Amino acid sequence: MAHIAKYKATSVGHMLAHYRRDASSMERDNIDPTRTKGNYTLGLDDRDGKVRAMNGIEPNWATVEGRIEGVNKAAKAAGKRAVRKDAVVMADVVVTLPENVRKGDEFKFFGFTYWFLLQKLGKENMMGGFVHRDEVRKDGSPVRDHMHVPFTPIVDGRFNYKKMCPRAFYQSLHKELGDYLEKQMGYRPEVELGDETRALRVYTDKSADIDKVRGAVDRAVVQPAEEEAARIVADAQARADELVRDAETRRDELVAQVADGERRLSDVRMQVDEETDRLECLRQRADGVARDVAELEPIAADVRRFEGAGRAERGAILDSIAARCAGAARAARAAIEELGDRIRALMRPRKAQRTERDLDDVMREATEVARAAKALSRNHVAPTNSRQRGQAR
Repeated sequence: MAHIAKYKATSVGHMLAHYRRDASSMERDNIDPTRTKGNYTLGLDDRDGKVRAMNGIEPNWATVEGRIEGVNKAAKAAGKRAVRKDAVVMADVVVTLPENVRKGDEFKFFGFTYWFLLQKLGKENMMGGFVHRDEVRKDGSPVRDHMHVPFTPIVDGRFNYKKMCPRAFYQSLHKELGDYLEKQMGYRPEVELGDETRALRVYTDKSADIDKVRGAVDRAVVQPAEEEAARIVADAQARADELVRDAETRRDELVAQVADGERRLSDVRMQVDEETDRLECLRQRADGVARDVAELEPIAADVRRFEGAGRAERGAILDSIAARCAGAARAARAAIEELGDRIRALMRPRKAQRTERDLDDVMREATEVARAAKALSRNHVAPTNSRQRGQAR
């Protein structure tokens, strides 16, 4: 006697029009307009928390859209994904008035049923209870009164129809509802089909009961298959999302590793450049020492000869040493003059130089000047001879 249908966003509009009794649904859904005035809508009165027939409850897309936007806003703040386009955003419990409900208890039956569903599904998810008494069959006979109870399946701040209405929910719904109604009404409405009644309704060959047969088949075969298919799709989607997240994480790790490797390579290159410069300085210093040794070796040889020579020969040796020192002094002065010329040339740039020389030329000249300065810093000072020629040591 109770049936649950679920709807995606693209299918919600048709059901909302059916609840409102829009003109587009009157002809399509076999509705007798002369009986529509007997319809009413149940809702929870916030003033005292009781279920009453209420005016002003008009189901529309804005209600569902507002709840979707609320879920998306909370999901964005928590860093989660938004509601999927194929998510079930509305479900509808259809409860038909049992034949054994006593005359005059119809309102009680629907009122207590709405309260029971409100407790099961959450009052914040409810959209009202729409009792319809104006539907007819093709032959004009009235369809039994029934109530649509649409709700948004939001659980823990997310749309999750599967979690709100699992298989156990379907299996226990009719019995729990029957127990509750029996306690409230004093007798048990036949919301559960007996085995004999179920068989008659499913296997009837009367054309008037084709819709009932189709509904029974939907509940027994189609609906479980749809639920299982939805579960498989949801599991596959969750697995795909997990794989995408893993791939993105691995990509970020590789990018970080590449960046770290590039930084290390840059550090190694800088170290190589520093060591190369240091090696060049050592080589230049070694060349300078070699030149110094080459210049001093003749003087040292004269000094050794001076110690073993006689008086007359020592004068000649001193003359030779003085001549060599004078030559070193002249070389030093020449180097100083050359260094001065280069410095003056660098400090007095000419127009021709700016047009004909490039930065590499200037850098080469600066390097040569620096090297000349280093050579002069090695103390090329000629020894002085303050004694008279032939004076004893």
